[in-house]
Amino acid sequence: MARNEYVLFKGTVKLGVPFLQGYKGDPHYVIVSEDANGKPFNIVTNVKSDSSLTGPAGYLVLYLWNRSFDHPMIADLGTLPAGVSTSNFPKLDYVHDPRLLDLGAMRPIPLDTKDEHNDINALLNEMLQLDMSADGVDYVYKTPAYSDDRLGWKPAKDVTVFGFGFLFEPGKDGLHETHMNQGNPKPAPGSRVRDHSNENGVLQDGAVMVEVDGKFQALFVAFQTQLVPTDDQGRPIPGQSHPILDGKS
Repeated sequence: MARNEYVLFKGTVKLGVPFLQGYKGDPHYVIVSEDANGKPFNIVTNVKSDSSLTGPAGYLVLYLWNRSFDHPMIADLGTLPAGVSTSNFPKLDYVHDPRLLDLGAMRPIPLDTKDEHNDINALLNEMLQLDMSADGVDYVYKTPAYSDDRLGWKPAKDVTVFGFGFLFEPGKDGLHETHMNQGNPKPAPGSRVRDHSNENGVLQDGAVMVEVDGKFQALFVAFQTQLVPTDDQGRPIPGQSHPILDGKS
């Protein structure tokens, strides 16, 4: 199972902070949100993979942006209180819930940290309704390892965000792993690819969803190293599992 606790956060978007050239740390887009009491909470989503298994293109994450997300869980999301839910919320499973998304429709998307055009930064900026015509707002992104001076932009509309992932520890002031959390193979000895096989599980996949003007959108992210189908513990099945793209690009 993946580390920390699998949760859902529901809140109001205050800033979108794309990952730009010169920033420190792992490449994550930060969604700065608040709960009903105005308490800040960060949702971070990967915009680049740590894998070089398939060459330079192997750094590209896979994505599917559903701009008209329609799923039975929407009714449950609407009734959830703002803040962190640790139980009684919809659990996501990319592989075993065929209504959630079509894995075969996922495609790689680049990260352009300099100009942020036609990349995952721009996708998230649009999804969060950010007013990119305005000046950026100074934002200090703090982690246990470092602090980084960044720029964020405010949304032009009211945006409710739903982040599915694993709670930051010990601060519990954000979540990460907002991507598929199963199908990670055990790397071969000597491989440069990080071993994420201990994070496999079912009903624990991450995602970012938003509600704008009463309509839902969903962003699903996976990595090119992850394999499908998976067994009832989220592990690749020997002799059956294959890359999500499976020859597509």
